[in-house]
Amino acid sequence: MSGSNTNELLRAALNAGRVPSSGGRSTPGNRPSRKATPKSPRSVAASRDVSDIDDDDFDDTASIASDDTWVINGAGEETAEDVAMESTENWQDTLQSALDTLGEKRVGTRERGLAAVAQVMAHVYVGEAMEGRRLASLESLKRCAKTAKSEIEGMLALRGIALWFINFGVDASANEYTEVKVFLKTLARDRHLSPHVRVMALAALGVASFVSGADYNDAAEVLKFVGDWFIHPDAPPADDDDDDLEEESEEEEEEELEPAPASVMRQALETYGLLMTVVVDANPRVAEKMFDRAFDAHLEALAADSIEVRLAAAQNFALVHSELSREESGRFEFDRQEELVATLSAIKHQSSKRHGRRDTHAQRLAVRGVLQTIEAGEAPELKLAFHGRSVRFADWPRILRLHAFRAVLGGGINRHFVDNPLLGQVFEVVFDTGADDRGSSEARMVVSPNSTLAKARAVKMRKKREARHSSRTLENDDSE
Repeated sequence: MSGSNTNELLRAALNAGRVPSSGGRSTPGNRPSRKATPKSPRSVAASRDVSDIDDDDFDDTASIASDDTWVINGAGEETAEDVAMESTENWQDTLQSALDTLGEKRVGTRERGLAAVAQVMAHVYVGEAMEGRRLASLESLKRCAKTAKSEIEGMLALRGIALWFINFGVDASANEYTEVKVFLKTLARDRHLSPHVRVMALAALGVASFVSGADYNDAAEVLKFVGDWFIHPDAPPADDDDDDLEEESEEEEEEELEPAPASVMRQALETYGLLMTVVVDANPRVAEKMFDRAFDAHLEALAADSIEVRLAAAQNFALVHSELSREESGRFEFDRQEELVATLSAIKHQSSKRHGRRDTHAQRLAVRGVLQTIEAGEAPELKLAFHGRSVRFADWPRILRLHAFRAVLGGGINRHFVDNPLLGQVFEVVFDTGADDRGSSEARMVVSPNSTLAKARAVKMRKKREARHSSRTLENDDSE
């Protein structure tokens, strides 16, 4: 396989949602965007803090933070491949052919097929049109991930599984979800696999649980797994007073744990944050108890060498603090809040000698937003603008969910926001697709989450979750 083909496959495996090095990061004020970003009504000084990030350069570190509105402008700016994908009428044939290659013997053939599957499923909502191959496609992706003969094949297959849940996961049965969950857990904690593969396994596990879990108990069970295995493996065992949290098997308890590589730790923290958005919304008491156990490990992560690890931990602090504050008569406070604030303040003023000016500047902006939440109760705002449309995210749960979906979908998130009902349900927004406004320079706001259409979609999703929960209960009863 040529070097250029290998690089293309590696890019598809790593996906367009993250940039592993700082070389491609965009930091505020360093370069103009492809489109001019309207000035904020605030001062010009404040507008310099607005992140303006192109699709190919998107990075969570660079996009998180400003004391004004955070902007991901051009997240829908398309590459040539994206334009071709959207304009091709026979994308179904492309996807079918790619899926058919996943059983081939040659590793290179399977890798190219997996890359094509990811390309289509990331940039086209295939959930309705490909319903007939829903189960077959999942089995093919699982088989490639289980028997992967190369790191790239494993990474591509796992990204494909995450994309499968975004496209089909709302209708996944309890058995389908449980089988994938167990399989992804096994890969995530396999220290013999490369960190890249384990990162993809954790990302897919988070998306699968978020989309297809029956209720918050499913999210809490995976949250506990991520915490016990990656975030605080040395913490004392939790009390056994929560029957809804699944206990680890004896085999898992006997296996010796060790610190995870930085990239795996970062993904573990991000998956933890994504699932915590579910638990803290449904049961704040359980969320507070679980985060108490992870507090020390999160505080320790703030001192990690990796800026990405620090920011993932900082975001989780902001999420839990903001959401538990909704349950308190006054603002919620951690038991060691003064120590936390002092640590965050020290990070914000850290010298750029160690990590470079770009990374340190991005860190400073991000931590500033976290401190505003913890000290003043003010959540930041992020604006996703594309194709003359815009979506605003004004609370931490939506911001963390956006980063999780964007990391998997890459530049295809724009089409999924418009076409995939799952994203409308998750973010409580609905696009008016009655007119093609791609040439418009003005952002058209989505339908209000209080609209009849938005409410109807929310009810539909809740009914599907209830149906899966009832199905799982019946299966458990039959097995007894």
